[in-house]
Amino acid sequence: MGARNQARWTKQIIPRLTKAMEAEGFTTCAPLEVWPSTGPQLWTKVRFSPTDESIPRMTRVVDAYIERHRNGGLRLEGTARIGSPAVDEIMRDLPGEGLSRGDIDRALFELLDESPEPLVMSVDFDTDVDRSVTKFMGYVRGPARVWFAKRATFSALLETAREPTIAPWETNPDPTLLRGTLLLCVLDGCVQEAASLMRWYLQREQFHRWDSLEDASAFDTAMRERFPDYAAARSGN
Repeated sequence: MGARNQARWTKQIIPRLTKAMEAEGFTTCAPLEVWPSTGPQLWTKVRFSPTDESIPRMTRVVDAYIERHRNGGLRLEGTARIGSPAVDEIMRDLPGEGLSRGDIDRALFELLDESPEPLVMSVDFDTDVDRSVTKFMGYVRGPARVWFAKRATFSALLETAREPTIAPWETNPDPTLLRGTLLLCVLDGCVQEAASLMRWYLQREQFHRWDSLEDASAFDTAMRERFPDYAAARSGN
């Protein structure tokens, strides 16, 4: 009975969530994903993107995960992401192993939640379906919208790249976000902005645990070798 309810609730959530997201300017941007593809289904993912993109070569995505629990219920969770296939392809050839993950930046809805009300969007009864979709859309219209706005223009993205990550224990910028921002700027011809960002970064005394002065310097050197305009901008700093 539990599996049957999970399947029924999942089929109810998907069209309701899709309709609500479309009202906010999002559309489904990929086929429905399920895992595993065979055997008992553990989760279903629906991917949404806004119909407009403000930064060339950058994509914005909201992923909705519908997870099945052993107790027979469901949990709805969300992730906000920005990425770029062009940036990811270049990053694979540049120093910094492990920094190219297909995304420039991402955040779980639960990490964006600063309210005292818990994020949990559980479905254990029929009445929970609409409540969970409403809760999810509250995060899309609230914290996720703010998160995307800080990454919606080059000026906003450049400022955000300098900020500490949203993890409460981290005081340093995210090296993947910073490198992705730098590459997006170079690809769009904003080499002076990219050069200024790297100059600021290399002058820092501390780095994220995924990065170091040596790794950042190696990345800068590789960027100079690959992009002459960036090299010229850096030599002028």
